[in-house]
Amino acid sequence: MVAKHTQVADNVAGVRHALCSNSTDINFASKLWQVFRIVISGAVDELKAVLGDAAALVMDAIDAHIECWFLQVLQLEARILKLEALEIDDVRLQCG
Repeated sequence: MVAKHTQVADNVAGVRHALCSNSTDINFASKLWQVFRIVISGAVDELKAVLGDAAALVMDAIDAHIECWFLQVLQLEARILKLEALEIDDVRLQCG
């Protein structure tokens, strides 16, 4: 019902399909990132002679950026959650 009022989907099946599709995509991205991280980590390890301690900083920075990206994709940021809560409350008031 919320999806219909916010024009996300025409029916419950459409919402379910969209959620499952997004969940599958995020799961695949998570697994793919693990593979990419191994490749990137190997490349950074080879540069340890040149970079020294900075190699660990590079991997930490990459990990931090990827973590932020996944948080945004999963919409776990406090700001996004507050906006969604306000939107749902507005829809409830309209349906009220």
